[in-house]
Amino acid sequence: MSRGGLAPHVPAGPRIAVATAAVAIAYHFSLGTLASDWRYDTPLADLVLVPPISAGLLVAASRRHRYVAFLRLGRFDFVLAGIFAAAALGLVAAGPALWSKYFWAMRIDLLTLPLFAAAAIVLLFGARALVPLAFPIGFLVLAWPLPYVALLERGLSAFTDATAWAVERTSSLTHVATAVDGSAGSRYVVEHGGDQITVSVASACSGVNALIGFGVVGVAALWLVRGRVVRRIAWLLAGAALVWSLNVARILGVFLAARQLGEHAAFDLLHPVAGIVALNVAFLLLLWLLPLFGLARRQIDDVDVVDTPLARTAAPAQQATPWRVGPRLLVLVALTGAVALADGQLSSAAQGLDESGRPAVAAFAVRPSVGAGWTLQRVEEIGWATPYYGRHSSWVRYRLRPTGPLAASGRFTVWADAVLSPDLGALNAFTLGHCYAFHHFHVLVSRRVDLGDGVIGQLFVYRASGTVWHALAWQWPVLRGSNVQHERIVLLADTQTRPRMRVEPHSSWLTDQMVRYLNARDGDRDPNTALSGALASLATQLVSVRIDRRART
Repeated sequence: MSRGGLAPHVPAGPRIAVATAAVAIAYHFSLGTLASDWRYDTPLADLVLVPPISAGLLVAASRRHRYVAFLRLGRFDFVLAGIFAAAALGLVAAGPALWSKYFWAMRIDLLTLPLFAAAAIVLLFGARALVPLAFPIGFLVLAWPLPYVALLERGLSAFTDATAWAVERTSSLTHVATAVDGSAGSRYVVEHGGDQITVSVASACSGVNALIGFGVVGVAALWLVRGRVVRRIAWLLAGAALVWSLNVARILGVFLAARQLGEHAAFDLLHPVAGIVALNVAFLLLLWLLPLFGLARRQIDDVDVVDTPLARTAAPAQQATPWRVGPRLLVLVALTGAVALADGQLSSAAQGLDESGRPAVAAFAVRPSVGAGWTLQRVEEIGWATPYYGRHSSWVRYRLRPTGPLAASGRFTVWADAVLSPDLGALNAFTLGHCYAFHHFHVLVSRRVDLGDGVIGQLFVYRASGTVWHALAWQWPVLRGSNVQHERIVLLADTQTRPRMRVEPHSSWLTDQMVRYLNARDGDRDPNTALSGALASLATQLVSVRIDRRART
């Protein structure tokens, strides 16, 4: 007991450390995939900075709003934290079974990061702490790669062209390098000691990497600057223009170093550090320009005095005493363990996709591959479905027949339809279920099937004109050239044969449980379960072969 018979108060610092550790442990796999990008200097590599910056902002916010350490811890905190944590856990646990590969393609796991962080803050600081700590928690949304990927797909080419244009104009004025004719400013020749050095300016040199990193740090800096919001945004936009200009200067500096000192000095010594130097120079200049925008730096220890009911401190007995924090720690440990278990199961969902959710699997029509035990023959290309799936879509039908031991159990044919479209909405608008309902087919079976590697398919058994058909379909994002498109594969079979081929596919224990739960209410009147098993085994083989490196572009 402390002086006066009151229980000691638990400071804000240890509670922030516990909340940060809980988020890091709960999302160990998801955050690890962000860190893996750092080694390859990809455009999204700097997203790994978001969680530690958020933790730093949390510390700064707790010092700026010191009253958060003395807020009331009440019973409603458990309700609100439970809602946030249940939403995060439900999405991470059930998402791969509900959305198959699109769960990882959209990186929904990282979108739930602020929800779990909010749950940890509510448990350790109380519900009212969400208001003063909203910016550090919401800052975690910047770790979500999907918006960046969408912008890069649409704007990277134009941004690269703009950088190439600026480099070409400035190099022609300074005469440090000569653009190669017909290269559109992407290749230059630098002369050194009578030798010619060819330099390529690719998309990695466009400065988009530095701009994303600057954007992450710059948004955090907005909170650490005093002034009107409009002025702060103008300051950030000016900083983006400055970073881009310094990137052009960096490229010219590399050209000049190659001209004066040679290739080794330019590309082995200067090039690896020039980008970091340029970014630091940009931040120093922005700090110097703060008064020009009517802004000033906010000291971390600046205390905002807020006279509202939200900032009202509680009675000492209702604050964060060890007796009050202890049970909340146990709840947080349990929630952290549950989310960590679900997050650790996401490795299968990530197969065939990179860390940002971009697919690495080639379209089936580009590289049709089935694997051992089957023969594949292209039959026809169906054109009448173009109005439904878009004018840039394609629908190719293949005939598959088993060989070897599987053929010995009875000859039968599987038809494989590969539908490819850049419009995901069009594929979702015209699903197999919609098609069968439109044609009034009698559907006997409709259930999800785990095809392994995080792919969840849909099995249909239906009767049409007195014939029973088995259809197994799945949908996922693929690459057609360098563009992301969406592919639906449908395996169709109509036979009385009962093939002896059944491979039990497995994505993860949790996904298996979720698929069983989702199928619990679906009736199963399958007249040929052996055929359904054979189609699932074939689909599993197709998925596995295509996710393998040999099927990648």
